[in-house]
Amino acid sequence: MVNNGNSKTLTIVSINGPYRDEAAYTLVRLAHAAKEKGININFFNYLDGTVIGHREQAPKEFPGVEQLFGTVLKKGLKNPKTDAIACIKCTEARGVTKQQTEGVVIGGLYDLAEWTAESDKTILLG
Repeated sequence: MVNNGNSKTLTIVSINGPYRDEAAYTLVRLAHAAKEKGININFFNYLDGTVIGHREQAPKEFPGVEQLFGTVLKKGLKNPKTDAIACIKCTEARGVTKQQTEGVVIGGLYDLAEWTAESDKTILLG
């Protein structure tokens, strides 16, 4: 995502799985708040964070993170834009490459490097 100078871009890197701690929920809340301010969002899901976008999660005691995450991605089709990449090596290691929610692209660390260079801010949750 190239910042065309009209709006700011925030890249959020997630490394923890969705039900280990509050990081995944914080990611969704932060993204909603940023989008309300007109900020473009890049999500890079890495390590266990790739499970955040795993389709058809059915947790018994927690809200489904994938549905919340997917809602943010669907809203990203309009400005401000939202993009998401899940690390190919990480998704393959966890068997979730083909089960990513709609809007998640499989990529690699080079994508993260490009986003970091282009973003106004990059944060790591995990």
